[in-house]
Amino acid sequence: MPMMKSNRSRVLFVVVSLCALASLRAVSGPEGSGRDPATQALSIFSEVFSLTRTNYVEPTDTKTLLEGAYDGMSDALDPFSYYVPASSMAAYKAEQAAGAPSTGVVFARRGGYPFVVAPLPGSPADKAGVKGGDLIDSIDGQTMRNAPMWKIKAALEGPEGSTCEIVVFRGGDEKKLKISVPRAKFEPPAPSAKWERDVAILSIPTFTPTAAAAVRQELEEASRRSIDKIVIDLRGSIGGAVPDAVPVAALFLAKGPVATVISRKAPEKPLETTGEPVWKGRIVILVDDSTAGAAEVFAAALHDRAGSTTVGETTVGMAIVQKNVPTQEGGNLVMTVGRYVSPSGKVLGGKGFTPDERVLVLPGEPGERDLILERGLELVRADVPARRAA
Repeated sequence: MPMMKSNRSRVLFVVVSLCALASLRAVSGPEGSGRDPATQALSIFSEVFSLTRTNYVEPTDTKTLLEGAYDGMSDALDPFSYYVPASSMAAYKAEQAAGAPSTGVVFARRGGYPFVVAPLPGSPADKAGVKGGDLIDSIDGQTMRNAPMWKIKAALEGPEGSTCEIVVFRGGDEKKLKISVPRAKFEPPAPSAKWERDVAILSIPTFTPTAAAAVRQELEEASRRSIDKIVIDLRGSIGGAVPDAVPVAALFLAKGPVATVISRKAPEKPLETTGEPVWKGRIVILVDDSTAGAAEVFAAALHDRAGSTTVGETTVGMAIVQKNVPTQEGGNLVMTVGRYVSPSGKVLGGKGFTPDERVLVLPGEPGERDLILERGLELVRADVPARRAA
């Protein structure tokens, strides 16, 4: 009972304090503007909170109600921001530890369900057959519909060697699919190239600190083969850090900007390349709806400054900067605080990158033909002037 009184007092204190702050804002607003929207919203929240606690068919827990409100607030920001309650912080910190075992599923939320943005290349989820666009129905028998982000993350992670049973809805399939995914440490595959007569097809699965050296080797091999046309495949390229994409971009770009960050706080220093490019031939870049983060920044930079043509589908929009913001109650808010912008000023975070030429690939379509790659090869071989840089 004393604990309940303490919780009630804390809630009342928080609500009253927020209302007081909002009232100050209302006072400073234009005359005749009426009640400040923030004050009105907090008043409604307080009323709904009180009505729920006193009238709902079953007794409600203050902590559960508030954590649900916090989660809903973060969910309203974007698909990648989320709140972690204090009770789950120990497990959350363990998940964030470097080298922690993982399924490798990168997800966000859509329509109440977590959906797979893409499995990390080379991850257990990737090898087990989890695909971008899969809607996660349950994990280990526990429904994930309307589950908070932290709960979904916790369900996907676990001890190394354990197995995660993921049930998904997949476009084109009428029935649910059950996929067994082991939890394990893994290394992403390195960039690699395939050679098709007069064209190098370079795949960059993710941007790591060693990616630039691997790409340089492949470009040198292309030079030895007298190849001056390259298709860079960034489909499914997710993970890695944006700064690690800069030295890879430097192999294709002269000195200049790669990206900048827009933020409400102090602006970050623009990311730039230095020196002269290694590659000076024609470039076509393949992207899709699982191209995310560093790959989006890289594709946009080469598009804007090297005149490369992009082909495929609009990218994810994960070119963002996130920050862990601890709360007074011991929880944590993972919040987007910045978005990357291309050299031409295109906002990538939250919006994604739209290719010059879109190629529609329907869910569940047979994979006998790679339509995006086919079109990329056509364009890189076309006897027309390369697209001019912005």
